[in-house]
Amino acid sequence: MDDVLERLKAHALYAWIGEDEKGSGRIGLKQTLMAAGFIPLVTMDYDRHKIERAPVREAMEMQSGLYGKKIRLVKFVFAEVVAETEAGQ
Repeated sequence: MDDVLERLKAHALYAWIGEDEKGSGRIGLKQTLMAAGFIPLVTMDYDRHKIERAPVREAMEMQSGLYGKKIRLVKFVFAEVVAETEAGQ
């Protein structure tokens, strides 16, 4: 197994997720409006602090309060490679 895949297995993704605010019942990634525009709130473990900052937590609290839907910061770990590009090493 290659080195990059081994390193990938050692990491986790963190994401703010929750039920759709419009009532579809589907679970999805949350996003928030930042200086760069709307961004999905997902990151690698080494940058987890970025989506745990006060402005992001406050945005999630505001969104949760407005729509009455719980939003959670969730950890995702490697399970399998589903697809990969042919190009690259």
